[in-house]
Amino acid sequence: MLATADAPLQQGSNVRIQGSDSAAVGSQTTPEITALLLATFADLYRQEVGAEEDVHRTLPFFGTALGIVIASLTYAAGRLPKWPDLPADKGNYAFDAAAALLTLAVLEAACVLVWISFAIARRNYERIGPEADMLARVEELQSYYDNQGKTAAARSADMLEDVRQMLLASYAATTPANRNRNHQRYKYRAWASLHLVRSLIWALSATSLIFMSDKLGYLPKVIP
Repeated sequence: MLATADAPLQQGSNVRIQGSDSAAVGSQTTPEITALLLATFADLYRQEVGAEEDVHRTLPFFGTALGIVIASLTYAAGRLPKWPDLPADKGNYAFDAAAALLTLAVLEAACVLVWISFAIARRNYERIGPEADMLARVEELQSYYDNQGKTAAARSADMLEDVRQMLLASYAATTPANRNRNHQRYKYRAWASLHLVRSLIWALSATSLIFMSDKLGYLPKVIP
């Protein structure tokens, strides 16, 4: 997104691109402060654009963790006997508890897939530019300053400051929107992580319960 002026260039030596409030504020700063702001804004912009891929980089982690959950569920489900084969009392309690834990693990795993799908869903991120518009704006400034009768050094300094203001306005217009989108992605990923941990807890609890019940003789041996 390129911030441009809404009105023609005004006469005077201190022309600024009034594309946003940020540009208006920046026009009152010294060149050194403007340069510092530009470097800071550019770094923030790059951070938010790079963060767009952060969620995708964590997909292998979620895939590995869900693989552990599935392996645990497969083991636990394979060790559960059929209902008619259950002994009375303790066997029924162990079966009911294990079945409840397995159900919770499956539901939590399903929630992981739902939230992670929200996190990786495509979003339209803002970008500065396009380059053609930026070049056209620079040419417009060049034409304006060529008619001011200033020295080459003065024209160069004024143009440099105006280009910096243009970039500041562009960064200020795009970075907050990208940051909001990234925060939404992170929120969905956090929910997916929470459900993933819960799913692991329920799956491992079911596996441990079935293993202990099997060793204590509460559950009959399952014949493959």
